[in-house]
Amino acid sequence: MKILFCASEASPYAKTGGLADVVGSLPVSLARLGCDVRIFMPLYRSVRERTGTTEPPGRVISIPVGLHEYRAALLEDLTAEGIPIYFLEKDEFFDRSYLYGTPTHGDYEDNAERFIAFSRSAQQLCSSLGWYPSIFHLHDWQTGLMAAYFQLNWRYDPKFYRSGTVFTIHNIAYQGVFPAALFRLTHLPPAAFSMQGIEYWGQCSFLKSGLVYSDYLTTVSPRYAMEIQTADFGYGLEGLLAEHRDNLSGILNGIDTEEWDPATDKALPATYSADDLDGKRKCKQTLCSGLGFSKPDYPLLGMISRLAAQKGFDLLEKMLPDLMKLPINLVILGTGEAAIQENLEQMQSLYPDQLKLLLKFDEAVAHLIEAGSDIFLMPSRYEPCGLNQMYSLRYGTIPVVHATGGLDDSVVDFLDDAQRGTGFKFYRYEPKAFLASIRAALEAYEAKEHWTAIQRRAMSQDFSWDRSAREYIRVYEKVLERKKKLPGRGPDIADV
Repeated sequence: MKILFCASEASPYAKTGGLADVVGSLPVSLARLGCDVRIFMPLYRSVRERTGTTEPPGRVISIPVGLHEYRAALLEDLTAEGIPIYFLEKDEFFDRSYLYGTPTHGDYEDNAERFIAFSRSAQQLCSSLGWYPSIFHLHDWQTGLMAAYFQLNWRYDPKFYRSGTVFTIHNIAYQGVFPAALFRLTHLPPAAFSMQGIEYWGQCSFLKSGLVYSDYLTTVSPRYAMEIQTADFGYGLEGLLAEHRDNLSGILNGIDTEEWDPATDKALPATYSADDLDGKRKCKQTLCSGLGFSKPDYPLLGMISRLAAQKGFDLLEKMLPDLMKLPINLVILGTGEAAIQENLEQMQSLYPDQLKLLLKFDEAVAHLIEAGSDIFLMPSRYEPCGLNQMYSLRYGTIPVVHATGGLDDSVVDFLDDAQRGTGFKFYRYEPKAFLASIRAALEAYEAKEHWTAIQRRAMSQDFSWDRSAREYIRVYEKVLERKKKLPGRGPDIADV
């Protein structure tokens, strides 16, 4: 099976969030399961900075966007794991310090043009390689137009006749909505700008294009697949998604179990396993000493997060005075919105002995917080999947989470099932419920034998990408089985 991952970012080349982790990791597991999988993404400045090399001249292509005919190059490389990766080199669009916009000025004004160009170039990539995928696996709004181009244009090419498209929603809140006047830049048929196409309240929605024109839809957890069909989480697209429910699956993301393994983690002062947790205590000692907590024996609560409204910092702010009355320490690592940062800094000044704020992102520190903390907090208002709760479980750091999206799917509430529990959940998005769940976790922490049992159960959970990859293969096979029933011959994918 030939699979082309088309995405706007992939770890470690360019990353703003979980999308990059999926595109960087899932293809490796698919390849291990026998798929011929490749990746296509823009050549950002960060790619050159990452590789530190000057790529040889690539295949030059022409991309029509509106009245312009842009010339760009297709370059290729191999990832560290040996996965072929292709880049669209167009410095006018992608040689920038940020992927989608700047912190001070917001989204780039030409984002529509940038990702129209990227979407249109996928067909030319395949033609130039003489390699035609069974599945175009598209990710988020930046590739939504590829589904329209495939359905309305490319599929009439005999070499794509039995190919299919799978579109993954990583976060439906980001939809790629642009003024209607920019539709002319797409070169799509006029009928595509309609309620049945990419038109969305008089504008163009690239995300809606992916939903309407793809053969199958997935999102990053089973719970989130249900949530986005409701008004609370669907961001105006819940009706459309409900219509497509028979072609929508939620597949929980995985984690890199080699990078995130407390038994081998080189970022830690001591390693450990479920059978021998002594190293975890040493990690806590190192972390508390480095942060300067005056009472390092207190239970240590950790948070690693973008400082964004989605992540539940409003709950934390409201319940913090009550939380600080408890014998606990709290460390928060992250960057993001200025207003949230200012609130956290004020909190830290009020509780300097118990609250330590690290306004940065540091991968090594993140590993140490996951290992050294006793309890991990994720009070997200919504969370399509989430990764840190899985890292925490693998590191025996028990998560306290809001029961939403992937958080609900990946954590078993100890209060609901003491024999299978791996963490603690709160079900109403309010400060009292959040605090009550933390109190329950602290009470369990004091019963050391029970706590150790929870830790060992947590560390035994399977969140590997191989598990997720098998589910994606089932989706791909379902799409291709339908394609076999198309009228007319057309070449079989195996023939091209």
